[in-house]
Amino acid sequence: MRRTLKLSLFLDDHHLREMVIGSAIGLSIKVLSAVSIVFMNIVVARTLGASETGLFFLGFTLVTIAAAAARLGFDQSIIRFVAAARENDDIDKLHGVYRKSICWVAIASISLTVLASFNVTWLVENFFPQPGFEPVVRSFLIAIPLIALYTMLAQAMQGLKKIAKSLLVLNVLMPMTLLLLMMLDPVYTAEAAAEYFILASFFALFSGLYFWHQSAPKTDKVKRFSSSQLWKTSTPLWAVVILSQVIQWSSQLMLGAWSTAENVAFFATAQRTAMLASFVLFAVNAIAAPKFAALHEKGDIDGLKRIAIWSVRLMMLVAAPILMVMLLFPSWLMSFFGEEFRAASTALMILAIGQFINIATGSVGYLLSMTGHEKKVLSNTLLSAALAIALGALLIPSFGLVGAAVATATSVSAQNLLGVYQVRKHLGFNTLLFWKNKSKN
Repeated sequence: MRRTLKLSLFLDDHHLREMVIGSAIGLSIKVLSAVSIVFMNIVVARTLGASETGLFFLGFTLVTIAAAAARLGFDQSIIRFVAAARENDDIDKLHGVYRKSICWVAIASISLTVLASFNVTWLVENFFPQPGFEPVVRSFLIAIPLIALYTMLAQAMQGLKKIAKSLLVLNVLMPMTLLLLMMLDPVYTAEAAAEYFILASFFALFSGLYFWHQSAPKTDKVKRFSSSQLWKTSTPLWAVVILSQVIQWSSQLMLGAWSTAENVAFFATAQRTAMLASFVLFAVNAIAAPKFAALHEKGDIDGLKRIAIWSVRLMMLVAAPILMVMLLFPSWLMSFFGEEFRAASTALMILAIGQFINIATGSVGYLLSMTGHEKKVLSNTLLSAALAIALGALLIPSFGLVGAAVATATSVSAQNLLGVYQVRKHLGFNTLLFWKNKSKN
C-alpha cells in the first residue's frame, strides 16, 4: 500500500518526473561520453606511451584550468538566469543574459590566450621543467577560448532544459572527435595530439553554436540585462570555479613540477578513470540545477528538498556498482592503458573513494549556488583548495602517486561535506542522509 502511495505521489509530481526522465536522457548521453573518454584515454596512452601521454595530459589540464578562469563564473550564472527567464517566459531577458555572458567570456578567453603566448617559456622553465613540454603548451593555447565558449553554450542550453544537446557539446563531441582522429590517422607525439585536440574543440564549439540557435526561443529584440547583477552573482562563482580546478587538478600539476612525465600519465589516467563514476552526477545535475533555480524562484522549499533527495538516490543507484568495480579490480582496469599503468592501481582505489563521497553528498554545490548562497560555496571551496595544496605539498614529494591521490580525494571529500553542512544550515535538510529524509506531501 505504501509503495503504491509513493508511486502515485511520484507520478503526480511533475518536477520529479521531469528530473527522472531528463536524468535518464542525460545519463544515456553521459554513458556515450564516458565510453568516448575511456577509449580516448586508452588510445592516447597506448599510442603515445607513458612519457608523451604525461605531457599531453599536463597540457590538457593547464588549458582546462585557464578556460575555467576565462569563463569568469558566468558558466554557473548563465544556467540560473536563463532558467529563471525561461520559467517566467521572459525571452528578451533570456537573450540579454546569453549575449552579455558570451561577449565577456570571448574577450576574457582571447585576452588570456594572447597573454599566455608571451609567457610560455617562463611558465615551463619555472614551473614545469619537463623535456619537450614547451611546444606542447604552445599547441594547446588556442584551445582556451574554444573550451571556454563551448562550455558557455552548453550551460546556456542546460538553462533551457535542452539536456541532450548540452551534454553532447560539453562532454561528448570533443573526446569523440579526438578519438576518431587518433584512430583514423594516429600521431605519436603530445604536440601532434594537442593539434588534434584543437580540431576537436573547434567542432564542439561550432556544434554548440548550431544547437543554441536551433533551440533558443526567437525574439526580435533583446532586453538589456544588468551588468552589475551578472557580476554580483558571477564573481563569487568565478572564484569557486578556479578553486574547484585547484582541488581537482593541483596534485597533477604538482607531479608535473616535482616528478616525471610518466608519473603524471599514471596519475592522470587513474584520476580520469575514477571520475567516470561521477558521470551520473553530471547527468542528474544537468536537469536538477535549472530546476533548483526555478523552484527557489517560486519559494518552493519542499519541492527543492524532494528533488535534491531523489537526485542523490538516483545517483547512488547508478554509481555504486561502477565504484565497486574500481575498488575490487583496479589493476585490471589500469592495464587497459598499458601494462606499465598498473602502477597507478592503488591511486585509482583512493580516488574512487573520493568520488564515492562526492556522489553520496549530492548536488550540494548547485543547491547553494542556485539558491543565492554563492558566498557559502566560495568559503567551502576556498578551505578545500587550501587543503588540496597543503596535502599535495606535504605528501607528493615523499609518496608520489599515492600522495597525490590522497590529497585529491581528501580535498574533494572535504568540499562536498562542507557543502552538506551548509545546505543543512541554510536550506534545512541533509542530502547525505538521503535514505532517511521524507518529503512533505
